[in-house]
Amino acid sequence: MLAWGGPVAQIAMIKQEMVDEEKWITPEKFNRVLSVYQILPGPEAHELCVYFGMLSGGRVSAILAGLGFMLPGFILMFLLSWFYVTYGIDLPVLQYIFFGLQPAVVALIVRAVHRIGGHALTDNWLWFTAIASAALQFVGVNFLIVLAMTGVFYSILKKSN
Repeated sequence: MLAWGGPVAQIAMIKQEMVDEEKWITPEKFNRVLSVYQILPGPEAHELCVYFGMLSGGRVSAILAGLGFMLPGFILMFLLSWFYVTYGIDLPVLQYIFFGLQPAVVALIVRAVHRIGGHALTDNWLWFTAIASAALQFVGVNFLIVLAMTGVFYSILKKSN
């Protein structure tokens, strides 16, 4: 059930557990590790679990942490797929359940973005670039263009200050 909300919510939960509760890693180090995994191909949340498994107990722990993160969602999706193929989704009860879950999923994502943004956006210029990036994405500007523009913009601002 923790997969609802997607990677943003999952990363926020991993951060809460590893940084705030267990204190395995500092917020700054977590942000650096997350930054590296965001530029690499693959799911960041899964890669973070593998990383923390590796820190905890080496390669075997890394494999177990990756499986522990991935297998429950896989099994749940497999069972839901089987249910969908067998019974369909036309049952009114199921439609009401999914309709009712939509606001909860949106709230999870908004909360996760707020938590991650609060720790990653450490100055006013980062807040400005984040808001500008969101606005550009909202109007349909290509993500790569937004990424390059905000990176160059922030670099120039940091050098001038």
